[in-house]
Amino acid sequence: RPSRSGTAERPSLASDFTFSTGRARAGGNAMNGAPSSGFRNIKPMSRDERRALKDKVALEKDRLMKRSGLAAKQYRENAPKDSMGLTCPDSNAAGFLADADRFHSDVSGEELIHRQQVYERKQQVYENTRVKRAEREEQRWQKIEQARVAEEEFWEKQREDGSKSKKNASCVPYDTITLKYDDTLDGERLRYDDDMVRYRAALRSQNLMVCGDTRASFDIINGVNRPPAHEIPAPQPSEQLKQWIDK
Repeated sequence: RPSRSGTAERPSLASDFTFSTGRARAGGNAMNGAPSSGFRNIKPMSRDERRALKDKVALEKDRLMKRSGLAAKQYRENAPKDSMGLTCPDSNAAGFLADADRFHSDVSGEELIHRQQVYERKQQVYENTRVKRAEREEQRWQKIEQARVAEEEFWEKQREDGSKSKKNASCVPYDTITLKYDDTLDGERLRYDDDMVRYRAALRSQNLMVCGDTRASFDIINGVNRPPAHEIPAPQPSEQLKQWIDK
């Protein structure tokens, strides 16, 4: 360009290099189908895009979407489009549920269902209580029955042993209540011994009257006639006692 003094100045090497580089880029862009201008046009980013580059969450989401591999592919296919997709899936998704199904419009029906649930719960509590009390009562009666059977077995063994009844057993085979001898060999022996005692007493009394009294035919004390002397029969043992005596 001409200088202030009117002489022409030669361009510097830096300007020559910039000019040649711009022409080469222009020629390459023309060959690649790009605009033939000597400048590289870049679409400016919006404010949201510039803000997203500074957002850590958005940056991590972008990196997650750009991963490679099967797991990343499945994530990109199933990931929701936005944050609303986590709670409001698409209609064709497995977790989709219409508002008509999620919200009940029948208030009286809901109240009826609630009262029925409360009633059924109470009835279940009553039934459980009734069953438990019946089982507890049955167990109590079983324990009472077992105690009764055990006590009966105990006394049955005591009766068979006879050790407890020896305190009340009589030393002689004679019942003082019924005034009868026992129907045993010991009872027969006792009866025979008692009969022999009475026989000897009667025989002694008669001998005293005959041999020891006066010669008068009457009793000198009360004046009553004396009975005549007679033979007193001796008691005879029973067949069972005879066999025991013969042995």
